[in-house]
Amino acid sequence: MLIFIDWNLLGREDVIEDFLFCLTVVLLLYGNVLKKQFLVDALCFFYVWYFVMETTSYLAVSSNFSSSYMYLLLESNKQELSEFTKAYFSLPIFLFIILSGAIFFIIRKKRLKQSNKYQSAVGILGCTAIVVLLKLTGLIENNAYHNIVRGTYGYITLQNSLKLNTNIKAEDISVKADNEVLVFVLGESTARNRMEIYGYNRKNTPLLNAIKDSLLVYNNVISTDVFTLKALPKMLTSLDVDSKKENHFNIVEVFNAAGYTTYWLSNQRPISYHDNAISKIASRAKMFKFYNHIIDKNTLVLDEILLPDYNNILKKPGKKAIFIRLIGTHFDYNKRYPSTFNKFNANPKHKSKENITISHYDNAVFYNDFILYSILESLEKMNTKSALLYLSDHGENIYDDGTSFFGRSEEVITKSMFEIPFLLWTSNSFTFPKDFEYKPDRVFMADHTYESIGHVFGVMHKSMDASKSIFSKSFKPRQRKVLGTIDFDDYFSVKDE
Repeated sequence: MLIFIDWNLLGREDVIEDFLFCLTVVLLLYGNVLKKQFLVDALCFFYVWYFVMETTSYLAVSSNFSSSYMYLLLESNKQELSEFTKAYFSLPIFLFIILSGAIFFIIRKKRLKQSNKYQSAVGILGCTAIVVLLKLTGLIENNAYHNIVRGTYGYITLQNSLKLNTNIKAEDISVKADNEVLVFVLGESTARNRMEIYGYNRKNTPLLNAIKDSLLVYNNVISTDVFTLKALPKMLTSLDVDSKKENHFNIVEVFNAAGYTTYWLSNQRPISYHDNAISKIASRAKMFKFYNHIIDKNTLVLDEILLPDYNNILKKPGKKAIFIRLIGTHFDYNKRYPSTFNKFNANPKHKSKENITISHYDNAVFYNDFILYSILESLEKMNTKSALLYLSDHGENIYDDGTSFFGRSEEVITKSMFEIPFLLWTSNSFTFPKDFEYKPDRVFMADHTYESIGHVFGVMHKSMDASKSIFSKSFKPRQRKVLGTIDFDDYFSVKDE
């Protein structure tokens, strides 16, 4: 690790925890607690594998193995894990795994001599005392196996905690406008600072730029989290960072009760239709379709696959709310666009992994621009009282702020992981609420998107408060807490200084 990573990445607590964890293994072997060789083999294997997880995590993303990674592992399918492995696998990681394998075969045969009759008691009590010490001091938070358990428990808890109230009555909804079609487009991993329409130096959103005068472009919107599973439920339901109640209303059900036919088209896979928190919301739509589910969770499918179904839905009679979830600019970036959109290439003189990755991401944004414009263009041709709202679930770090990695992490956070695009388009005949106000630089956090959609479209459920809407004159600014506790504006203003 001293050879291949920056020593400053390792905190004192991490080193202490590693030493104490090592001591627990030594004590178990010293006490001869594990009589059978296969039990000793298991202990040695899990101990060596612990350092494989820790060290390869540092080598890949400059962070220890945290509970956050369990969200990624549990939420990812085989194809995504394969893509992730290929992107981060390197010679140092390969060499370390080989070295660790050799170490396992060496230590599995090592024994500490029996010196006294109290040796077993010393081993058991000593091991227990260290585990208690790790827990009481909080050092256990640096332990990979603790984080595996904690991450899995947190994942299951999140699934169970999102209890949706499906008992939404028509009398609880106030329809204040006769708007006909809402299209809500959810992007994926698209960072605002990497889009030309937000000032990026590459022309990767030419179509949106061409119609910029007809868009309401919001410049200061952030997501609450860096992982989809945590961020999206807060956008689509009455759940927000300050929620204490368990029963939440979701936007799909609100439009159902208001007399709209709801559709959900997703180019992302469900874990299953009703167990995943986001799919639980989607399943309330009158018609829902998961394209990656249909083709065996193949994340190579491009977003254009949902355009034919979308266009057919637009032609159906009646009022409708269409929710579209894109694969967007989700990693692996070079697989998110067809070869015809390979516009940006790394400078041949500086063809580093960093520059290649940036170019792949910019091409993915370029293709995303085409998809979003195609969706909008079809809607405009219908000549109805309609609106389209586009935002991303979270941003993405692409070697930003001096970092040496791409992706997202809850341990090493950057502004770009949270800063997201937020665009509204409306037809000429669209009816705005009476208290509508366009403030492009309004400081907003996306967990109040639920209220904003209802407010601007004129479909207000009793759980909605117009003062939470980004579109309202009565909007009330608030502290923007990301990851549950961090004041985004304070944290990054101090860091920038």
